[in-house]
Amino acid sequence: MKTALAHLPVYLLLCFAGCANETPVPRFAGTIVSHIDSYGSGTGTSSQLSSTGEMRTGFDYTDDSKRDWKADIKWSFVRREGGADVYRVEWKFIEENDSSVPNGAELSFDGVSPAKLPVTDQLIISIEPDASSDEA
Repeated sequence: MKTALAHLPVYLLLCFAGCANETPVPRFAGTIVSHIDSYGSGTGTSSQLSSTGEMRTGFDYTDDSKRDWKADIKWSFVRREGGADVYRVEWKFIEENDSSVPNGAELSFDGVSPAKLPVTDQLIISIEPDASSDEA
């Protein structure tokens, strides 16, 4: 019995060390969406949210008064924070003359409400909850 009690602190330390090394994973399902010109415009692209991913979006206005553009969007899960999953979202906004403006930001997604990231007047990135989104 004394031997078992003597080894208990070592056993507990190993258990806690093992738990601390686990890689956190996102809790919430969702869809990452690019919105053209305004949130909810119905134009743009979307992709199922995963720990990492990328997509391309853009618009050809066929209107000389507006500049055509594309954007490369990448995301990666960073951490859990409180009741939200935090993603690093990076984008490269490419105008028709091939000038690009890379940038990035963190976006917190709680699995219930859309998380919105205004990028330019022409692009908004959001993470939208899935209808069946449950905490894992």
